Amino acid sequence: MTDSQTTDLRAVARELHDAGLCVLPVRADGTKAPDVRSWTQYKVDRSTPDEHDAWFADGRRTGIGIVTGAVSGNVELIEFEGLAVREGLLDAVAELAADSGLGDLWQAVTTGWADQSPSGGVHYKVVVEGRPAAPNKKLAQRLARDEEYTPQERQRIAEKPGSRIVRTLIETRGEGGFVVIAPSHGTTHPSGRPYVRLSGGPTSMPVLGPEAMDALYTLCQAFDAMPVVESPKTAPRPAAPRSDGSLRPGDDFEARADWADILRGIFRPLSTRGSETYWGWADGVGGVKATTGRDEHDRLFVFATGSVFQPEVPYSKFGAYALLNHDGDHRAAARELARLRYGSRHLAAVNSAPATPSPAAPTPEPEEASAEDDQARQDDPSDTPEGYDYASEFGLPATVRTPWDYRVTGRGVEVLSTSGENWQRVTFAPLVVTATFEDPEGDQYVELSWIDRSLGRPRQISRIVSRETAKRGRKLIETLGAAGLPAVEGDARAVEKWLAEFEAANFGRIPSEQLARWLGWQDDGTFVASPEDGIKVDVPFEEQRGPARAHARKGTLEGWKETVAQLAGFSVPRVAVAAALAAPLLKPLGLNSFTLDISSRSTKGKTTALQCALSVWADPSEHASAMSNWRTTLYAIEKRLNLVRGIVTVFDETMAVTDDTLIDEVLYQLPMNHGKARSGGAFGNMLPWETILLSSGERPALSFTTSQGAAARILGTTIAPFGDGGGAVAAAAREGVLANHGHAGPEFVQYILSGLAHPNGREVLKQKHRALVDEFRGGGDMTNRRAPMVAVLVLAETLASGIGLLPYEPLAHDVWRGLFTAHNPTDNRPEMALDVLREYVAGHAHELFSASRAALGERPPYSGWLGVISAKNGVQTVALLPERVRKILADAGYSLDAVVGSWVDAGYLETLKSQRPPHLVPRRFDGARAKCLAFTPEGMPFGEQDEAA
Repeated sequence: MTDSQTTDLRAVARELHDAGLCVLPVRADGTKAPDVRSWTQYKVDRSTPDEHDAWFADGRRTGIGIVTGAVSGNVELIEFEGLAVREGLLDAVAELAADSGLGDLWQAVTTGWADQSPSGGVHYKVVVEGRPAAPNKKLAQRLARDEEYTPQERQRIAEKPGSRIVRTLIETRGEGGFVVIAPSHGTTHPSGRPYVRLSGGPTSMPVLGPEAMDALYTLCQAFDAMPVVESPKTAPRPAAPRSDGSLRPGDDFEARADWADILRGIFRPLSTRGSETYWGWADGVGGVKATTGRDEHDRLFVFATGSVFQPEVPYSKFGAYALLNHDGDHRAAARELARLRYGSRHLAAVNSAPATPSPAAPTPEPEEASAEDDQARQDDPSDTPEGYDYASEFGLPATVRTPWDYRVTGRGVEVLSTSGENWQRVTFAPLVVTATFEDPEGDQYVELSWIDRSLGRPRQISRIVSRETAKRGRKLIETLGAAGLPAVEGDARAVEKWLAEFEAANFGRIPSEQLARWLGWQDDGTFVASPEDGIKVDVPFEEQRGPARAHARKGTLEGWKETVAQLAGFSVPRVAVAAALAAPLLKPLGLNSFTLDISSRSTKGKTTALQCALSVWADPSEHASAMSNWRTTLYAIEKRLNLVRGIVTVFDETMAVTDDTLIDEVLYQLPMNHGKARSGGAFGNMLPWETILLSSGERPALSFTTSQGAAARILGTTIAPFGDGGGAVAAAAREGVLANHGHAGPEFVQYILSGLAHPNGREVLKQKHRALVDEFRGGGDMTNRRAPMVAVLVLAETLASGIGLLPYEPLAHDVWRGLFTAHNPTDNRPEMALDVLREYVAGHAHELFSASRAALGERPPYSGWLGVISAKNGVQTVALLPERVRKILADAGYSLDAVVGSWVDAGYLETLKSQRPPHLVPRRFDGARAKCLAFTPEGMPFGEQDEAA
């Protein structure tokens, strides 16, 4: 146990419970099992703070653990046994993760929440989203060695010779699992040594999707060393030697062939550890998928689905070649290998040309090629300069042709040697330029496309690169190697020359298009609202592809109008829609990005209001990627904001954030219209954007910041969007925008563009905005600083209503003043501090003393009483100990001394003139008398009053 590691298991239980985990005590007998009569119920329902008090308050327990799976928020555990760590598997997995493009994912896992077990093993916990938690699983095992056998295992082998004794190296705990965690100590583990927290905690677990989890599992499965029974279909047994001593083609192929040639186009080598090579998909997606060279037989083991190979089945080289090229027909494969001069006898061609080998087939040495092969290739019309069908393969015009001295076939691109006597390979599959692009800044790009067979069937892969990259072969191969570009570095010069020759030979035939790198305003003054607008959108980050695709149209504009007409009587959803329409006005008006925050403690339609706003531009459904969640990282938020220039961005559920400072940073950075500066000018440095950020949550966004100036950058409201009786309207609105979306924004932009096209059109728009700014200015500095933001929302709603895009009259200006320019609860830090305190009391009601607890003889909680509940005239009131309140507020960035005066003025606290200070009122509880902050029902609703509030 480290010097700094606490042994206060009650405090640890509180930390785990607050993070949403199901906590149980652990037996002190070394079995590492839960110490409850039956823990089946805890696989469904979380344990309670009262149970934690009963288990841990007396300090006698030595072990604590959590139930994994859905009951703990879909937590899964990846465990490296101490044996695996000692044998270097942890380092090997990290190295392979880096080699296979999973380095960032592995770092996120290992720097999240990690514990070390007394045996030296390491436990990594992660949160899985997008699928249920998986059951417990063994990822990597090996047979025990003789010197490792225990006496019991030796007896077992003596009784049952041939028994397999297995050692687990890596395993998981998922649905229905249980794991002991730090700071468990004492006899919890048979060794008596403690569990130690290595990094992070329950709030720092990475959140991973199904693809990331599958990649992690496959990465670990690559180190499984259990022997597998071979099948004659996939790994034919060696046949008896021929009587004449000659070598069979399959045996010769097994000895001479290289896995890289056999698997080309399907897998690519990632790294080698000893004799074992690890392979990933040829397109670079998904990490480790297979291994070869695990033992002296050098078999192929594939872990993933998605290829023609059966997972977890060993394949010999001949078996793999037969499957890839002859549908598993070993006889046909042997005949073809004999034709390719494998074995001691060779087959002669008989009157007809053999079938063209697959790209996965081994290529014979040029000097061994037979005359029959040369004749067959000359007779193949697809091998002539004009023979390749670019129209059907790549969708190019029928007039596109192959440059002289080149030929393109299913095997790839070849160039005639300088002597004119033979063909030399350039690529391993057809590779062509399918389009050229120019962005609004004048930079040029090309779209390269090739045929990939890594999934067992031909498919076209296309990637857009700058023309500069396309002209530098080495850089091109480095850039697109992970995507499966069918070329190697040694052919870099030949590849760049081929692409240049192909484009020059087809000048005017290859389609040329405009390219957008983001959505919204482009540098030439055009506006791209969606990838469906007819302009190619190629975003710079992979994470932006999903949100970009979500900016799509569905249903009709009229259907959308009919839906939002139902919002006429609800000001907050209308404000959100106005904000969505106002986003494209920021650029012509010269305004910075800002935030509109909708917060309330009710569940009355905050998300639906945001969905209505988002439907102006995109698909607002949960399964689409346009609506984001605050549970992410700062860099991920910056990349999401970077997608748009003049389109709204939505982040839901502030309470989901794992680090309060993240929201603080976003609120600070957003009006600067660019992201943080990153060292060395790295890719992703100071990412630009232009947007209105819509945020929602139970807590106001301002409560996450300690900056007094932040309120001037945010418009916030705490009014429930659909009030007390608007549930039916909210449900109908949600259903309507899911069926009709993506039309209003582009329609509004066309109106703006037509106005800007008029003489002085921009100045006219600015004059309208300035007039509204003057109208919404007030006597306070905060109101004046907010006036431009309020004005642009009013202007957007007024313009959209004027052209019939919004089917209701604009909100009265007094409504806008009441929402944002008059006193606003989100400006009031005393009110926000009280919100923090209310939330804490609601979650820690078990720490409040009451007469009923006294009658039951309940003991104080481990942390002591928070305060007392009193009843007078049937009304419950809450009084809290001031030092507890001071700490709660300090943890949230507030000062009790700075807000208590405002609480008194607002009537939130009882006062007694006889007391000094008057707001500290005596209360008696648990046999003691203490001065407390006694809240009125208006200040701290509790019980029925809280539900009414």
